[in-house]
Amino acid sequence: MIDLNVYTLHTLMKTALQAMKQTGGGYILNVASSAGLFPGGPYMATYYATKAYVASLTQGVAEELRLEGSSMYVGCLCPGPVNTEFNKVAEVQFALKGITPERCVRAALKGMKRRKTVIVPTLTMKAAVLAVAGQQRKKLQGDA
Repeated sequence: MIDLNVYTLHTLMKTALQAMKQTGGGYILNVASSAGLFPGGPYMATYYATKAYVASLTQGVAEELRLEGSSMYVGCLCPGPVNTEFNKVAEVQFALKGITPERCVRAALKGMKRRKTVIVPTLTMKAAVLAVAGQQRKKLQGDA
C-alpha cells in the first residue's frame, strides 16, 4: 500500500509534471480519499496515512504551480465510499452510504473545471471534513 499510494504516485506525478512542463500544460487528478483528510482510523492507519500523503503532496505541488503562474492543473479527489465491485470482492462494508462511480466522476470533472485542488464529492463528506478541521483548530487554540 505504501509503495502504491506513496512511492509510485510520487514518481508518476513527478514524471508527468516534467513532461507537462515540456509540452506547456496539462492536468493531473490524484485519487486520494476523504480518509486522507482525517486523523488516522483504527485498523486502517496505513491507508489513512498514505491517502494523507496523496492529499498533502497534491496541495503542495498545486501551490507551487500557482506561485509559478503555471497553467497546469493538479488536484486530488477525496471521495467517501464509492459503490464499486472492489467493496464486494474485498468484503468491505462502509458505515456511510456510498455514491455511484458516475456521481464521483461528475464531481471530479466539475471540480477540475473549477480548478479546485481538493475535490470532496458529497455534502456529507464535506461537512465531516469541515467539522474535523474545526475541531483541530479548537485544539490548537486551546494549546496557545
